[in-house]
Amino acid sequence: MKHRLLLLALALLLLNLAFFFLAILPTRRAVHVNAAAAQDLQNRIRSLRHEERQQELLVSLLNRMDQFRNRIPPHGAILQMIRRVTDLARKLRLSVPSVKYDPVEVTEEALVKLTVQMEVGGKYAAIRRFLYEIEGLQDPLLIEKVVLTSRRGMDRLSLRLAIAAYFLDEERSTGKREAGAGRL
Repeated sequence: MKHRLLLLALALLLLNLAFFFLAILPTRRAVHVNAAAAQDLQNRIRSLRHEERQQELLVSLLNRMDQFRNRIPPHGAILQMIRRVTDLARKLRLSVPSVKYDPVEVTEEALVKLTVQMEVGGKYAAIRRFLYEIEGLQDPLLIEKVVLTSRRGMDRLSLRLAIAAYFLDEERSTGKREAGAGRL
């Protein structure tokens, strides 16, 4: 009986070893291979998500650039803008002894930068309101320089103002749009 139990135990041991080598070891190797593949897939998913965020950011920036570009008035609106600023000064009872403007092409883009230098004279409250109104205009204007002077004994101030505005150069912008359309 002891001999039979020993043979039975040995048979069970051999059966367990056979099961271990035939079933468990290959499964374990497959688990390791699949775990490595799963890790590679997770890394690839992270990389794709990062690329997707970068593409979304790029699309967002391009949309913002288009929105900004659409806000830029055409070259023909230069005189209209100057007239609007001088009319605003006169409406506020400011004198406008001089207005000079100098359009310069911006070589990188199809834009014209217009620098307007104007001199305005009047009371402090009117000049202050004038500056406030200029900042609130819809045109993309930048106040580049402000010089405020007063003369002794006078309640009038003199304001020298340099304003920059950007306008579309219609000839160059249409050529760029046509060239850009072929790139997509």
